[in-house]
Amino acid sequence: MRKTLTGFSLAIMLASGSAYADQATLAALQSAGITLTAEQAQVVAAAEGDALIDAIANLVAADPAAATAIVAAAVSVNPDSATAITTAAVTAAPEQAAAIATAAVTAAPEQAAAITTAAVTAAPAQATAITSAAVTAAPAQATAITSAAVTAAPTQAAAIQSAATTASTNSTTATTASSGTGTGAATSGVPSSSGGGGSASPN
Repeated sequence: MRKTLTGFSLAIMLASGSAYADQATLAALQSAGITLTAEQAQVVAAAEGDALIDAIANLVAADPAAATAIVAAAVSVNPDSATAITTAAVTAAPEQAAAIATAAVTAAPEQAAAITTAAVTAAPAQATAITSAAVTAAPAQATAITSAAVTAAPTQAAAIQSAATTASTNSTTATTASSGTGTGAATSGVPSSSGGGGSASPN
């Protein structure tokens, strides 16, 4: 991923006689700041179906540090392929499994459970990290995510459930803290004033 594809070179590619099947994915990757060589861009633009999944996997393998951005961009314009993209990306860079799960679930939250299954199946050693990441990205899907992870890695059931509970609790706490600060202050004042009045009255 050394040579950046310029707008001019892309224009030349598009003007050629080749059929470019997936301009949306190429555009999404470029918008996400992914640096592609002219060859990589041409492969992505011409790919569809399994060929596109392979192209995404190759990009992740070539630059694992960019896996999150690559997967997020790919899933955002190919939500129906979210699980296949997740499987391919995690297989290509298993050490990035949790980050990949976060990116995929964030881009397609309605597929959180299926994405979790795909990620855990591809990298079972990362089951707890994947579960935690997925629940954090889609806390409303926590139960489905946990069930999917346990089904994919039943020997890690206890650890998975613990990770899911912790992630769900942290997510709830963060949401409450960000939205309920003023309410908390007002509520804490109610018992104080009420209790003060009750003790002062008899005296």
